[in-house]
Amino acid sequence: MATRKTGWSLTLVALLFSLLVPVVQAQGQELSAGVKAVKAPSRGCSLATLKGTYGVWEQGTVVGDLPGFPPPPWLFANSAKATYDGTGNLSGTYTGSFGGAIVPGTFTGTYGVNPDCTYSDEFTPLPGFVVHHAGTITGAGVSLQIDYIYTDAGLVISGTAKKTPPWGCSVASFRGTYAHFGQGTVTAQLPALPPPPLLWDHSGTVTFDGKGNFSGGGTESVNGTAVPLTFTGTYTVNPDCTTSAVIHTSLGLVLHEAGTATGVWPSQEYHGIFTDAGWIFVDGLKKQ
Repeated sequence: MATRKTGWSLTLVALLFSLLVPVVQAQGQELSAGVKAVKAPSRGCSLATLKGTYGVWEQGTVVGDLPGFPPPPWLFANSAKATYDGTGNLSGTYTGSFGGAIVPGTFTGTYGVNPDCTYSDEFTPLPGFVVHHAGTITGAGVSLQIDYIYTDAGLVISGTAKKTPPWGCSVASFRGTYAHFGQGTVTAQLPALPPPPLLWDHSGTVTFDGKGNFSGGGTESVNGTAVPLTFTGTYTVNPDCTTSAVIHTSLGLVLHEAGTATGVWPSQEYHGIFTDAGWIFVDGLKKQ
């Protein structure tokens, strides 16, 4: 009796399988055809591709003589907010570390976008000082970004601009744990540390409470020596997604930072610079 039931069961399974396979194959063919039918053509770009506000960070070295600046070479780091109007004009604010001298300012300029999504601009960050970028545009929507270099003689600097949330930001925009990373050079003498310059990297995590407080820790590499570090601090976030922070470290240093929040959860990011004299340092966070 059990053998007869088993035989019927196997026969039924075989019958169902024989009926199911053609259906699955047909559905697969329809799906494949459907995917081909809705496949979009390659996306092009125009001036209108860039419209809205972007968080910007830059880092590099100045190797040529610039009027009114120290003799080269010297290091450069910058955090900025740039707004594009979709018709070829841009403007914004920045906080730059010019060889360790912290300089805030504003800029205006024009930009161009080619159909192949290559990008260029010309802008004036200081009176009488005109500079240029060339780069490429990738992504779309809130994931859109520009990666570029300076094309002026004597400037070996690269940068990235990423879209800020179009609905704005607040302290509640930062809540939870973020990966923490950064690198740069310190030209100031710091208490209980070797003479400058200090090549400095760090990596770790930081947790925000959404109310203006944070804490974290990780590992610093100071001239190639690994140093454990913990820190606490406070932060502010403006409606335009620019931010500032005060950081108290276990090394006894009190540091200050300015930057911009970009992206949206779960790919939210922050990039900024330390704004203390003698620091040429770019810092970043990514939501975990």
